[in-house]
Amino acid sequence: MAFAGFSTDTLVGLPPELFSEVIPCITLPSELKVTLQIFYRLSRQRATPRRLSWDDLVADRTLRCSLRSVSKLRPIEELLAEGLDAAVRRGTVLHLALPDGGRTGNWYLVNTAANRVWAERLTAAQVALTPISEVAAERPALIGLYEQNIGLVTPMLLDELREAEERYPREWIEQAMREAVRSNARSWRYIRKVLERWAAHGRQDAPNRAERPIDIEKYTNGQFGGLFRRGSDESDL
Repeated sequence: MAFAGFSTDTLVGLPPELFSEVIPCITLPSELKVTLQIFYRLSRQRATPRRLSWDDLVADRTLRCSLRSVSKLRPIEELLAEGLDAAVRRGTVLHLALPDGGRTGNWYLVNTAANRVWAERLTAAQVALTPISEVAAERPALIGLYEQNIGLVTPMLLDELREAEERYPREWIEQAMREAVRSNARSWRYIRKVLERWAAHGRQDAPNRAERPIDIEKYTNGQFGGLFRRGSDESDL
């Protein structure tokens, strides 16, 4: 059905760079839909600074319907995370993820000078409240490491990262992220599978790992045992 036309002659004011520099470069449908909906939602806000949380976006029925047209097979949350991650990587949107997580610690803002200053001040204030011993222990924080190399950290994923920190050595999680990057499989699902495999069978690249003894009978009595025994007999001639 054809669009019937707009209800007003008043157009929403948007930064010209959105049309001249950002939209022409977007190729991912989820990024385009998420970006446009964020600008629309923020244009109707009066808060300072204008910002949206992950919960705000997940609950946005218009955005959910828009993302559903991208794929009916993939979960909406996955499509939203994909679009947000692409927008954050492009620099269109700022993502502020504070340690407390949830609605008050996971904000998305348009990348403007004023918003960058606000985000930097809020981050600095949060760090100042953290005990020095905890700051020194971070190598960097897993959140930053994940977002730099894998993708967006959603509130749900933040909980899984915290659970992983309690269950596995910190070095394992970092190495599993590197393994995901090397394998071009940048997802938490892949990282979790790597960690579970290491926990069950041990890390194959772990230092000082005892070498597995060679099972001689496997080669002499197995399917090709005759070949190995014949080769051995001929060498004795």
